[in-house]
Amino acid sequence: MKIILITGGLFSIPSIHHLAGRQLLHSIVSLGDVNKNNVPIEFNAQYLNVPFKRFQKDEIKTKLLNWISDAGVDAVLVFGCRYKMPADLLCIPPLGFYNVHFSLLPAYRGNAPMFWQIKNGEQQGGITIHRMAEDFDTGPMLVQHQTNIDPAENHGLLSARLSMESVALIEKAIDRLQNGNTETLPQTESRATYFKPPVIDDLKIDWEQQSATEIECVVNAANPDYVGAVTLFRGQPFRVLEVNRVQMPSPQSALPGTVVYADINYGVVVACKDEQFIRINIAQLNEGIFSGFKLVTLGIALGERFENPTNLQGVAID
Repeated sequence: MKIILITGGLFSIPSIHHLAGRQLLHSIVSLGDVNKNNVPIEFNAQYLNVPFKRFQKDEIKTKLLNWISDAGVDAVLVFGCRYKMPADLLCIPPLGFYNVHFSLLPAYRGNAPMFWQIKNGEQQGGITIHRMAEDFDTGPMLVQHQTNIDPAENHGLLSARLSMESVALIEKAIDRLQNGNTETLPQTESRATYFKPPVIDDLKIDWEQQSATEIECVVNAANPDYVGAVTLFRGQPFRVLEVNRVQMPSPQSALPGTVVYADINYGVVVACKDEQFIRINIAQLNEGIFSGFKLVTLGIALGERFENPTNLQGVAID
């Protein structure tokens, strides 16, 4: 069996090594411009002596189509592709195109499923390998794997873990296809949810409306791919990369967003609604990335207040 892998994400690297080790890879394809995510894919392909090709979006119906047609592969496996595949391309491999998606479809369709699952506080997630259709994430499912999402996992940790767990699921999918078992399960449209890629407003911390748990969720969802959740401090954007909920020995009434503890030994503790509290462990300012303890030495003081961002025009999401 021979496979072409189309990928643009670092999370495909464990599977690349596994497929190359089994001598199943015909080639690796990346779509779009060179960027920080697909350059390591090319390096790994070179290291493994696997042919690597790069095509632009406007070359999908021409050069990519010809590459797949000439390759004569059995299937195409897709990891993190942001472009739709036309029907005349999907029908070329005898066994079809299969997409690896980091959610339990039909829930969390879209190209940022891990962000939204973490932000929404989901306790369970997973991986789905489904046959591709022209619309994103809608094709019938071949195999699924369910896993728990730890409340302390950020986007990077969950991505890394699912990257490793996807290797076994891909192996299961390949075994089924090689044995002639191509039976798939249609997705139930009534259970489908779709989420657009996050924008800067989705990274906001709302001190008045969000609980400590909800703030921790948005912070974890935004680290590291979106450079942290966003609040305002002294009128400037302040990116929060890691927090944890804490219990105060003598809870005090304070407006949400107020610094209620600032100490070089314990860090910065901020009041949330309903007399809940979080400690800021890591933050990014214009001057650099700092621990909560360092923030105290930089001058964050008891009684100061973080504010809800309003106009974030010009603030980058990554």
